[in-house]
Amino acid sequence: MSFNVFTWGANPVDFKGIPLGEQERSQMKQITRKRPLATEDIYALREQPDVALRVAAFLKRALGRTVELRESSGFLDPHVSIGGIEYSLFRDEGHGLRELVILLAAAYRDDWSTLLIDEPELHLHPAMARLWLGELRKECIERDRRAIIITHEPSLIKILDADELDSVWYFQAGAKPLPFADAVHERAKDRVTASLRQNPELISQLVFSPRPVLVEGVHDVAALSAALERTKPSEVVSQTDLVCCGGSTEVALWFEIAHKMEIDVRAIADLDACLESSVQRVMDGKSTVIHKYREELALEPPRTSNVLKPLIDKMRLDGISGNPKERANWLADSVPAATGYRVRKDKLLRIWRENGLWLHPQGTIEKVLGIDAKGLSAARTAASVPGEIDRVADWCSYEVDPLGEVELLLNVAVERIAHSIMEALRAEPAAQFCTPIGSSAEADSRLVRVEPIREGVHRLTVVTPKEFKGYWLEFSRETRPSELILQPPERVDLPGAES
Repeated sequence: MSFNVFTWGANPVDFKGIPLGEQERSQMKQITRKRPLATEDIYALREQPDVALRVAAFLKRALGRTVELRESSGFLDPHVSIGGIEYSLFRDEGHGLRELVILLAAAYRDDWSTLLIDEPELHLHPAMARLWLGELRKECIERDRRAIIITHEPSLIKILDADELDSVWYFQAGAKPLPFADAVHERAKDRVTASLRQNPELISQLVFSPRPVLVEGVHDVAALSAALERTKPSEVVSQTDLVCCGGSTEVALWFEIAHKMEIDVRAIADLDACLESSVQRVMDGKSTVIHKYREELALEPPRTSNVLKPLIDKMRLDGISGNPKERANWLADSVPAATGYRVRKDKLLRIWRENGLWLHPQGTIEKVLGIDAKGLSAARTAASVPGEIDRVADWCSYEVDPLGEVELLLNVAVERIAHSIMEALRAEPAAQFCTPIGSSAEADSRLVRVEPIREGVHRLTVVTPKEFKGYWLEFSRETRPSELILQPPERVDLPGAES
């Protein structure tokens, strides 16, 4: 017996439901061995009443929808009702609710101990995905199960407590997978939790950003965003992700966590962050920093504490309290110059900048911006004109690949076309070419026009892109590679035009 298998959403009018006959079901199982489908989860709604009841209860409670299982002509055809309207789950409902029903059924089934789901967010509204994830988490906790979720959706990862970090593993090419919990000291858990409560998306920003930038708070984000938008191209701005940590001590904390997780980050904080032990541990663990300590600061042993101890002692003598802003201002303005401590401090800050940490030499972000107090409007307004904040923005901005420039890539392509013709000229010096040659000649002919100028000399003229149309390059077989540079179109003076 043959039958047609309709995937979800394909030919919805003809789709009658999931076949219930033993022969058809056997064939479905054979198909799913090669191409996994969700049919077993749908069958579970019929064959495990507790699964159907729990799915129905959840949908009613969370979405106000009622789900009823129906069988018609040998097919399982669930129906949905809401507000007096009734319709088929398979034929009339969108991808989202169908996907949610399947994922809920998979979670509630009693025949698994470890569940692996790849990208459950596909076809699901982020809010629905979070609803389902909450149910799955309860299943794992209450029934001692394990689930592995592979996701590219930042909104799925909202961590509010340090104890939840053991459920988040970070994978990257060429490195061992690591759980975030391994990067958190037991004594730092309360601070981590406080930071996560303030910014529940902190973890997702760390793992999904191309190169996250840790900052203290929303005022830093406002100022740096304004400076970046004013000074950098859009592709740089869109990939420079500013992550709020909560304060200078929290920036230091997450700077250490990120380095333990081998996440490439940059961090920006007020000057008092240099006194944080987490920053000192990161820097003392970097071979490049240790080398600079020995070479530029003549430190033995080369440890950060040896640079900072005289400053800390002097700060205590001056009666500076533990207030972060007061400490930052003292470090910026009151370090005695005659002792050489100021020079050593400036060298220390430069070494740290070269290794991913920018501490404001002026002390605080307010001093960088020239404002009296923090405020979103004041920070953005101050950063909307050129100033010291531009140096910070330039340092933290995402570095795009210079080979991504259209003009540079065009030069590379034209040089390649010229080299192909030069090779042919070496074999046949008198030859004249009117088109590109080689395996990519057809595609190259859409990019440039080839003209023989005189014996042994050819000109390539750019046809496209439009902004470079008319750019040209002349060459012979003796032309050196360094001379293969596109020239702008030659100016043609019209008769009577003023010189």
